[in-house]
Amino acid sequence: MAAEEEVRSAASARTAAMERVLSMLLVRVPAEAMGQLGSHAQLHTQQEVLGSLTAAGSLQVLSLAPGSQGGGRCCLEGPFRHFIWEDSHNSSTPADKPKLLALGENYELLIYEFNLKDGRCDATILYSYSGEALQKLIEDQYISISLLSLRILSFCNNTSLLFINKCIVLHIIFPERDAAIRVLNCFTVPLPVQAVDTVIDTQLCKGVLFVLSSLGWIYIFHVVDGTYVAHVDLALHEEDTCNEHQQEPAKIFTSLKVSQDLDVVVIVSSSNSAIAVNLNLYFRQHPGHLLCERTLEDLPIQGPKGIDEDDPLSSAYNMRQTKFSFQIDRSWKAQLSSLNETIKNSKLKVSCCVPWFRDILHLESPESGNHSTSVPSWAFIPQDIMHGHYNFPQKDHAKTSDPGRPWKIMHISEQEEPLELKCVSVTGFTALFTWKVERMGCTIALWDLETQGMQCFSLGRKCIPIDSSGDQQLCFVLTENGLSLILFGITQEEFINRLMIHGSASTVDTLCHLNGWGRCSIPIHALEAGIENRQLDTVDFFLKSKENLFNPSSQSSVSDQFDHFSSPLYLRNVEELIPALDLLCSAIRGSYSEPQSKHFSEQLLNLTLSFLNKQIKELFIHTEELDEHLQRGENILTSYINELRTFMIKFPWKLTDAIDEYDVHENVPKVKESSIWEKLSFEEVIASAILNNKIPEAQTFFRMNSHSAQKLEELIGIGLNLAFENLKKNNIKEASELLKNMGFDVKDQLLKICFYTTDKNIRNFLVEILKEKNYFSEKEKRTIDFVHQVEKLYLGHFQERMPIQSFPRYWINEQDFLTHKSVLDSFLKYDCKDEFNKQEHIIVLNWALWWDQLTQESILLPKISPEEYKSYSPEALWRYLTARHDWLNIILWIGEFQIQHSYASLPQSKWPLLTVDVINQNTFCNNYMRNEILDKLARNGVFLASELEDFECFLLRLSRIGGVIQDTLPVQNYKTKEGWDFHSQFILYCLEHSLQHLLHVYLDCYKLSPENCPFLEKKELHEAHPWFEFLVQCRQVASNLTDPKLIFQASLANAHILIPTNQASVSSMLLEGHTLLALATTMYAPGGVSQVVQNEENENCLKKVDPQLLKMALTPYPKLKTALFPQCTPPSVLPSDITLYHLIQSLSPFDPSRLFGWQSANTLAIGDAWSHLPHFSSPDLVNKYAIVERLNFAYYLHHGRPSFAFGTFLVQELIKSKTPKQLIQQVGNEAYVLGLSSFHVPSTGAACVCFLELLGLDSLKLRVDMKVANIILSYKCRNEDAQYSFIRESVAEKLSKLADGEKATTEELLVLLEEGTWNNIQQQEIMRLSSESSSQWALVVQFCRLHNMKLSISYLKECAKANDWLQFIIHSQLHNYHPAEVKSLIQYFSPVVQDHLRLAFENLPSVPTTKMDSNQVCNKSPQELQESKEEMTDLFGILLQCSEEPDSWHWLLVEAVKQQAPILSVLASCLQDASAVSCLCVWIITSVEDSVAAEAMGHIQDSIEDHAWNLEDLSVIWRTLLTRQKSKTLIRGFQLFFKDSPLLLVIEMYELCMFFKNYKEAEAKLLEFQKSLEMLNTAATKVHLVIPAMWLEDQVCFLLKLMLQQCKTQYELRKLLQLFVEREHLFSDGPDVKKLCVLCEILKDTSIAINLIIITSYSIENFQHECRSILEILQTDGQFALARRVAELAELPVDNLVIEEITQEMQTLKHIEQWSLKQARIDFWKKCHENFQKNSISSKAASSFFSAQAHVTSEHPTGQSSIEERHLLLTLAGYWLAQEDPVPLDKLEELEKQIWLCRITQHTLGRNQEETEPRFSRQISTSGELSFDSLANEFSFSKLAALNTSKYLELNRLPSKETCESRLDWKEQESLNFLIGRLLDDGCVHEASRVCQYFHFYNRDVTLVLHCRALASGEASVEDLHPEMHSLLQSAELLEEEKPDVALRRVHSRAGLFLHRCCFSGW
Repeated sequence: MAAEEEVRSAASARTAAMERVLSMLLVRVPAEAMGQLGSHAQLHTQQEVLGSLTAAGSLQVLSLAPGSQGGGRCCLEGPFRHFIWEDSHNSSTPADKPKLLALGENYELLIYEFNLKDGRCDATILYSYSGEALQKLIEDQYISISLLSLRILSFCNNTSLLFINKCIVLHIIFPERDAAIRVLNCFTVPLPVQAVDTVIDTQLCKGVLFVLSSLGWIYIFHVVDGTYVAHVDLALHEEDTCNEHQQEPAKIFTSLKVSQDLDVVVIVSSSNSAIAVNLNLYFRQHPGHLLCERTLEDLPIQGPKGIDEDDPLSSAYNMRQTKFSFQIDRSWKAQLSSLNETIKNSKLKVSCCVPWFRDILHLESPESGNHSTSVPSWAFIPQDIMHGHYNFPQKDHAKTSDPGRPWKIMHISEQEEPLELKCVSVTGFTALFTWKVERMGCTIALWDLETQGMQCFSLGRKCIPIDSSGDQQLCFVLTENGLSLILFGITQEEFINRLMIHGSASTVDTLCHLNGWGRCSIPIHALEAGIENRQLDTVDFFLKSKENLFNPSSQSSVSDQFDHFSSPLYLRNVEELIPALDLLCSAIRGSYSEPQSKHFSEQLLNLTLSFLNKQIKELFIHTEELDEHLQRGENILTSYINELRTFMIKFPWKLTDAIDEYDVHENVPKVKESSIWEKLSFEEVIASAILNNKIPEAQTFFRMNSHSAQKLEELIGIGLNLAFENLKKNNIKEASELLKNMGFDVKDQLLKICFYTTDKNIRNFLVEILKEKNYFSEKEKRTIDFVHQVEKLYLGHFQERMPIQSFPRYWINEQDFLTHKSVLDSFLKYDCKDEFNKQEHIIVLNWALWWDQLTQESILLPKISPEEYKSYSPEALWRYLTARHDWLNIILWIGEFQIQHSYASLPQSKWPLLTVDVINQNTFCNNYMRNEILDKLARNGVFLASELEDFECFLLRLSRIGGVIQDTLPVQNYKTKEGWDFHSQFILYCLEHSLQHLLHVYLDCYKLSPENCPFLEKKELHEAHPWFEFLVQCRQVASNLTDPKLIFQASLANAHILIPTNQASVSSMLLEGHTLLALATTMYAPGGVSQVVQNEENENCLKKVDPQLLKMALTPYPKLKTALFPQCTPPSVLPSDITLYHLIQSLSPFDPSRLFGWQSANTLAIGDAWSHLPHFSSPDLVNKYAIVERLNFAYYLHHGRPSFAFGTFLVQELIKSKTPKQLIQQVGNEAYVLGLSSFHVPSTGAACVCFLELLGLDSLKLRVDMKVANIILSYKCRNEDAQYSFIRESVAEKLSKLADGEKATTEELLVLLEEGTWNNIQQQEIMRLSSESSSQWALVVQFCRLHNMKLSISYLKECAKANDWLQFIIHSQLHNYHPAEVKSLIQYFSPVVQDHLRLAFENLPSVPTTKMDSNQVCNKSPQELQESKEEMTDLFGILLQCSEEPDSWHWLLVEAVKQQAPILSVLASCLQDASAVSCLCVWIITSVEDSVAAEAMGHIQDSIEDHAWNLEDLSVIWRTLLTRQKSKTLIRGFQLFFKDSPLLLVIEMYELCMFFKNYKEAEAKLLEFQKSLEMLNTAATKVHLVIPAMWLEDQVCFLLKLMLQQCKTQYELRKLLQLFVEREHLFSDGPDVKKLCVLCEILKDTSIAINLIIITSYSIENFQHECRSILEILQTDGQFALARRVAELAELPVDNLVIEEITQEMQTLKHIEQWSLKQARIDFWKKCHENFQKNSISSKAASSFFSAQAHVTSEHPTGQSSIEERHLLLTLAGYWLAQEDPVPLDKLEELEKQIWLCRITQHTLGRNQEETEPRFSRQISTSGELSFDSLANEFSFSKLAALNTSKYLELNRLPSKETCESRLDWKEQESLNFLIGRLLDDGCVHEASRVCQYFHFYNRDVTLVLHCRALASGEASVEDLHPEMHSLLQSAELLEEEKPDVALRRVHSRAGLFLHRCCFSGW
């Protein structure tokens, strides 16, 4: 067992050394699909599909084919027990239709076929067979069973092997169609009786069935006939184990797995272990367990195939198969060969025996479908030479042929506690396992059967292992990302290198991209192979892998690594790239001269130059200055670029310094703006040109004037200066416009200016602007805040002093370095105590942008207080404190750090978190303080990483704090890179420095032994230092004196000191002559001397002794010599040295003497063999066998080779042609026709395009036509049912006619193209009218232009129909449609858009020309000066003549008007007694345009020359120019003639408001004008003024009114009114500014504009009219609060406003469905009444509103509640109507009648309830809420005085019984009668009388009451009574005489009661 333990330790060490596992993602699978799979999955061996059986029994099938992306999956509900994929290796199954055989829960068999086309996964059931039918099928084979278990063993070629009830094998074939299943074979496996019920697992492999029993047996059968082949007793392994481990428990086996070569079987037990059995060794040791074995005599002898039986070769072959020695060939050479073989065979020992299954595989596997018996050829080969001819894969049996054990055992650590151990696959060398651990998930392990090493790889919890049967051992798993492959023993770089050599670069690139691998280092031989095979993708991949020269091992980008890259490393990387670049240059140079390799050379050149240029670009982008190493690297790259440039296609370049020989003015177009620009400065011209997008015109202008700005670079430079000057003036708008029109990105340029400028004002201005627009990144924002903080801390209140020189033009120019450097130096040298030199210093933002966080904090730290230290990084703070040697703060910080280091949970107080790395990298103090700091830390067990890595430095640090031997050594957590602790490292240090005594003391001090220090047992240390081994062994003996093994080991160690050259052993002692020492040593060996002398190979070699050596050494001791064991030495043989070429020399197709001569390993080749690999381009083969044909250019174009076609055309045709131009045109036409005919072949079309370009012809037409053809083809294929070839031929036929120029065909193709374009837009799911669709229609327009057709208007027509005017205009302008075509399509737009578009197309704006101002008089061109030479001469004559005139200044003014010379008026003002007013008038008249001057002089009736100019004329001129907004001219004039006039302030105020919108400064100007005007009024009382103050006020009043009229926006109007509101006295007869200002304030948040007409003709009526219009708009918009304010301001009634607001509120209630609630309506109507009272609206309006609502209610009745509601509304209407004065009685009576109609209807509907309920109970509800009736009673107007007059009581107005004509029905009459009676009860006689009159209703009670009233008042006598009254009175008298009480009761109660009440109330 000691030997076994050593083997295990060596294996584990080797396993640790080779722990290299690569996980590689192959296919991505969506998480959704992953979540639906079970715990295991099975992958199809030939096709990209897998299946997984879930816990619920459903079967999930997932397609892994490209394009499916996990979308192709399906679920088979099941439930299923088991399934297996069809082995389609030799099947006729389609590649995209795999089959699957599934076993259902009730033992039914189902075959599914899956369609995997186009990424789908559609399942179809091909066959279904129930369990009952299967049982009947078995019974038909005379086997009676009931199905208890079933397992599918195989499924291949529609046949399947089934293992039923653990004892029956059924071989069936499934039919192609609906035929029945056929049984091929069925038999019972001859298992022992006791083993039938103990079968645990089975596996079928190579036609052999392995059955595992729980009894510890493996039974092996042949599935062809059920032959019992062999068995394996696993108990033998347990016996061997128990012999060595007495306490080893018996194993319970769970599963088995057999290798494909039938060599090894692995059995997994339930105790987390596995056993591997080498069956060859097992059956060699236990031959009796192999039950079926054949001898050679049992097998027929067959001759070699293809040889006649009578041939001597056949006879020799047969003789070799037998044991006869007769030889046919008796020659001496044959005899020598036979003797040689005999000698060899006598020395050889068979190292490789025949396999154990040699006698059972003569039958074909049932999966193959061939059941005929055949004998393999190796069956007859004698066993002594079987090694040379055995074709099965064999291991090196020098190791595996150990006769000792065929068992290999694998144990899993008990700590891992696997839940389920499973063997996935087995080979002859390795076994692959999976297991699950609850805390870690699934783990994959590879067990090496040779070394018994284990490599493990953890997959995680969500991973699913995949079973993949096949000959190759592939480890597939499903991870969270998808399908992955696990490779053992290989790294990523090794795998990619092999794949590059044996695969393709595209595969590598795809794999790297899929797994997120960076570019790894690719070997140069891969590049060589790529160049040799002309694989450009390999070259490209190689160059991409070398792109990152700054840090090749990093995965990050260049910019991320540049802060910490090393320039020497960069140079070394470039130098390592030289061989590859030389190889590329050599390949380019070699292939450039070959015509057939020209294209490859150009592509290779393009790749190489792109790579080199990119490296140069990256270097200069990220490096401001090159050091020596970078410069050398750049020189190397540049040299290769210069060398490769010679191979580039050369183009003629025009020298930039060349001067045009033609005249600058020749053929230069006239610039329309020249007349204006000639009067401006060059900067103004450039500004105007840029702002108006006329840069080309400006260049032309400057070219005519020979100015340097004609160059675009110079012009852009001046434009940048102008933009910078605008920024100085805070004019961001114009600066942005300049930058935008110059083609710059405004955002980028403003950011550059902001970050590079040294002008603080500009910087701060831009920071505010850019912050508002959110242009800064987070880093830039932090930088700006930091700069402001630094300036605040360092500069304090001196920030705002002096401006610094700004740099306007190149704010990112290297030429400004010196300037920036001077500013930086002045800033750094600034001293705050220097009061004399206190100037402003700022930090350029770009400086701070490059400062990292550490630098920024280092700048801020000197200016902060210690309380703020915690908020800074520990690196910066530690640097600061140590650089200043602030020992006090350092000690405090270290103290807190040590406390936190000991107690990690304690919070920090004052200091940031300190780490050892911070101390190590950021300590800037002197060495003394540094050591003090490190000593203080070391005492608490804190050491620097650099000291821990250097052990000597570590010991030195320990020596400073007490040494290595002390009570408490502060090294508890010390670990080296190798994982050793401090004791181990110190021991090694003592050994390396031979410190024996120190080591002895150290070991004693800390009581170290191998038990507590395993480092003492390292054998390599013992071998290197024998004294150390002796020291350790002696200390072990002292610790345990009773153990003889310790003395034996100590003796061996002592012998090792004596014999240092050899390993200490008993044999070495004997050899060195130390016999007695050897004998003494063996006395303490385990087992004594008898155990030492036994010759057993498995014993320890240290105590093992060679018998002969011991015999010689013990010759002086005869008694011991006689006790030695007998000798037994096995012979040994060496393997034969045979090459591959010896093995294949008998195969005639591969004769090594003729072939493979170019291989140096082939020693059998003869001299005339090929010395190089033959290929089809070999000259010898071409000369002998090739058929040479002369090919023209069309052939190469057909095959997509344009360069060859062009070369062929040059050589064959063009050189010989006399008319090359015509020939080129002809050939171009042929290529055009060829391209059209092959439009569907991309290679041919591309070749034709390239060929045309090579000919120098335009290929646009061909490209467009081919694109058109493909669009038409795809469109027709989608929409027609014809075959693709037919459609393609029809399109090609049309294209041939197109090439001939047939117009009809062209138009037909255009129609198809338009339809295809619409169809493409629909297919791509983009909007029909958008920029994307417009871009697709560009092809249609191009097609029309190329074929001289009218441009297609289909897209424009669609735009017009959709009313999309924007796309319409863009498309028409972009493609230059003719205006007539565009105008004809306007009719399809809507009418409104039509009008706009017609105006846009017909009335285009023109650039107006204006007369030059007075300040432009001198800006004339030389030509104009030459033309006005005579005029200038007259001007001088005028001046000379002026002195002779009596009234010279007046005469000059006359001449000024005649000559239109403003200068004369200026000169006239200088003369004595000149009138400044007249001079000013003339100057203005002559300075403005003719039209303006004519308008200003329109009031002058007499001659202009004789006119005397006065203030009236100046007033007219003033008003005319201001109306035309010619304020500049007025300012210039008043500055010349009245420079102190207050009007100048007013005009400046006008410009500030109207042009610059600067109202703050305008207010200041206006205040200054008021002060000047007051001073002027004061002076006017003392001195006569030229311009009176009254006149000034009139002009100012006009100007202020005009300003209000000229406002373009409401904002401007509001600002002006606010400005003028406090200065109303300036408006003598102007508008009410306060009211207008308030109105503007009210409307400021609305879109309503005030009509400016009210300013010109202001009056109260006009103001109120405007406010009414505004009210209507506000009411419409629902802004009632604003409307009420407007009404109050204009003193307008608010009736309509309040009513409209109420109406909208009512609509809101209806919208929110509250209107249906009765109580809501009651509250609303009451609120309406209160609102009307509150707002005091007119009675008429309120009455009309309620009447209208009552009418609406009557139109939509909803029952009794609607009648009550109408009753209320009519009552409210009458109530408000009664408030009018006078009261309209007729309307009031009509309302009362309507009210009574409602009462009648209401009573009629609820008649019964009305009579039974109490009288007033209906008015108040039980909840106390109001009802319609109760609210109506509050507003009843029946008691109104106007209605209760005596006329309503007249008898003649009351209808009689005979004359009444009531239109009410009888129910309504009854209700009315009842209600009238109630009125009489209440004493309402007037109302009762009115009601009777309203409805012409006769009521006897009312009539009686009115007659009584008339009698009582004396208005009527008894004679006047109605006859009915007479009869009534008479009847009453008769009754009274009879019985007075009865008579009294017979009188009607109501009339009686009424009369009684009237008597007592006095009527």
